[in-house]
Amino acid sequence: MLTTATNRALALPEIVFEILACLEAQAELCPQQVQASLRACSLVSRTWFFDANVFLYRNPYIRNGRGSESKVNALVHTLTTTNRGLYVRSLSRCKLELWEMFPSLDKLFDPCPRLSSISLCFRSGEKGHLMEPFETEAFRTLDPTIAQGMAHIQELDLTSVSINSVDKDDTTYADAALNCISACTRLHKLTTTRADWSNIRTISKHLTDLSISFLAPPDLKTSVALAPSLVNLTSLHLHHAPQAIPAHDFSRVLAQYCRSLTKLDICPESITTYSLESLVLHNPGLVSIYLRNCPDIYTAAVLKHPPQNLEFFDMGTVESQLILMALALCPKLTSTGKSAPRNNNTVEFWQSFLEKARQIQELHVERWSDFHSKDLFFNTVLPKLGPQLVRIWFGWRDLLGCDELEQVLTSCDRLQVLRAPVKGNGQNLVRCFKKVECRSRLREVRLFGDNVKFCDDDKRRMQRFLPVLCSFST
Repeated sequence: MLTTATNRALALPEIVFEILACLEAQAELCPQQVQASLRACSLVSRTWFFDANVFLYRNPYIRNGRGSESKVNALVHTLTTTNRGLYVRSLSRCKLELWEMFPSLDKLFDPCPRLSSISLCFRSGEKGHLMEPFETEAFRTLDPTIAQGMAHIQELDLTSVSINSVDKDDTTYADAALNCISACTRLHKLTTTRADWSNIRTISKHLTDLSISFLAPPDLKTSVALAPSLVNLTSLHLHHAPQAIPAHDFSRVLAQYCRSLTKLDICPESITTYSLESLVLHNPGLVSIYLRNCPDIYTAAVLKHPPQNLEFFDMGTVESQLILMALALCPKLTSTGKSAPRNNNTVEFWQSFLEKARQIQELHVERWSDFHSKDLFFNTVLPKLGPQLVRIWFGWRDLLGCDELEQVLTSCDRLQVLRAPVKGNGQNLVRCFKKVECRSRLREVRLFGDNVKFCDDDKRRMQRFLPVLCSFST
């Protein structure tokens, strides 16, 4: 009777929809696994087929690699097949790490009027070069269907579009891909490694998330004209390409206009300490600050006007007292990222750190030397911080044995995310997780290391006694 009731319940569209929605919610963590699971769900029954196809075509993810060209061709074929039109019309996000998709955008937009997020990236070589030439005529003008579709795009990712003066195909593709920005009149998020400033000014009305790796930053005159259009930014990532001109003029002008930032990610080539201090002062709502390879004076500039809602602050390797100062001045700080003391890395420092780190929920362990010694981490830091940690990341330099992994798991009762380099066979590592099955809250586990192999039985056992685990990779 129980089996019959279960089968009857799993045939109800309302229940099937909720199951598939929970599965799709994990797409950000493991997109390929979710796509495979949705494909399997579509083969269960007629009810599951109709609901699973809606989710399957809502957010396709095709990674560049072996067989990727055939997968793109299959996707385009599916989009243009009439009997699948009902499903693909629900497509709202499309991440394709392939430049080959760009000339076929008309085939993507025509059957998918709800498309709001698209990634036009490529990863086709170690140096970012295109491996094959393409017909540039396809990029000269935008097809009306493409222009109409791009007008509905809210998130555009051109991350991997790089520029190399020697490779003409590379440059031509970047220029052509950026031409589509002018048609994105509703764009909220733009990620690119090159900026066409005239186009960005025309679409900046709704822009709230801007991420640029500068190759040719705007001059002072262009910055003054552009900055007032970026007052609605809530997330700002200013990076710097190798051998590029510093973007200090742009960031200095931008600091005078931005008042709504919550996330800030910068490097010293993109901003000066004076501009950073002004930016932090005018944006008290900041919750995340990432300083990439910045000298100590940048951390000091932030702490002159510490945001009271700051939750994440990665200072890098800095003077030890700056870390303690950040913990004292930012009452909601839950993570210091990969921050590590440059000097005074002693037992006394870590005792002071533990006294002030009552709100820390995330810990990055890049190397044991950052914690004075391995013994100090396992005997002092972990027992004190473990009960409050939700996420913990270990660097790749030092492998964890089974005993050490077990100590981490037993010390961290609230742990939800674990990424660690390990040594040992799959069966022994599974036993470590078995000991915490009754109280485990782990949702994401990533184990890596030399010669670490998990067979399918090991993975199935992990998923069986870790009830909320949704992502496991090795």
